[in-house]
Amino acid sequence: MLRIVFFTENKWAFGTIHHSLCKLLYAQGVNAEILDFFQQYSADEMRAIADRTDYFVTTPVGVGWLINYGISPQQIKSVAHAQWDLLLSIQQTGLAVYDQLAGYAVVSNILQQKSAEFGITRIPVVTHVGIEFNRFYAAPSARLSAVGFAGALTSRNFAGEEIKRGNLVQQICADLALPLRLPQYHYLAMPSYYATVDCVIQASTEEGAGLPMMEAAAAGKFVLGTPVGYFAENVTGGGIQVPVAADDFVRQCKQWIVQARCSDHFYTMMCRQNQEYAREHYDWAKYLQDWVNFLY
Repeated sequence: MLRIVFFTENKWAFGTIHHSLCKLLYAQGVNAEILDFFQQYSADEMRAIADRTDYFVTTPVGVGWLINYGISPQQIKSVAHAQWDLLLSIQQTGLAVYDQLAGYAVVSNILQQKSAEFGITRIPVVTHVGIEFNRFYAAPSARLSAVGFAGALTSRNFAGEEIKRGNLVQQICADLALPLRLPQYHYLAMPSYYATVDCVIQASTEEGAGLPMMEAAAAGKFVLGTPVGYFAENVTGGGIQVPVAADDFVRQCKQWIVQARCSDHFYTMMCRQNQEYAREHYDWAKYLQDWVNFLY
């Protein structure tokens, strides 16, 4: 079997992505495990791990950390999940290392475009991430009574600009007198978190992928989000797109929520449509072979 070590974060979105991959890849002839890149390891440990590993798979920033451990770029495959990761890696390790890697991928079409814009001449393959649809599936709520924001309320990109804008969702909920419920959980608890909300909103100005939109749709929720990450690519379903501009974002989100609260039929119809779209477009079954091809 091909022996892979995912050198990555072991929690939140990275946790759910890579633990799912470890389970699903085994039947494809790939024995994958996770090594937390926030832990410190000795040089002897890393050499011992490398001796029994075909490839380390990590983010662009993780590439530099592996090289500092003495791992050859020819034993590293890199997958970028966000713009800041590319920009920080270029600052830390330069552009040339991308041509030395055993493999280079990004998780979305927009990141493939950004990679070229940032000066990386190597064209990455696109390995979309999926979700385990059945893990999140639940019957839609009867009505919209609570809102969820299933990510960090605030985060800044490489230029220091706020990109998550949770404050806008807080404003929407305050204006409509709706409770806003925030997850503070391990990723394994997220399916239960979605059961406590009826609508999930994404306010981001940029995303590499955007798992909450995918998970919320699979959970049968009313989904509102800006056209970034996968939500920009899935214009035919999976939720309702709203503008990025802050004032328009707030105004249109409030309009859609009011409409959904005034009509339980409209609300449940949209939830079911989102869920069926997620079943067909978001499950790992649609994307796993791309990962297998990349890893081999």
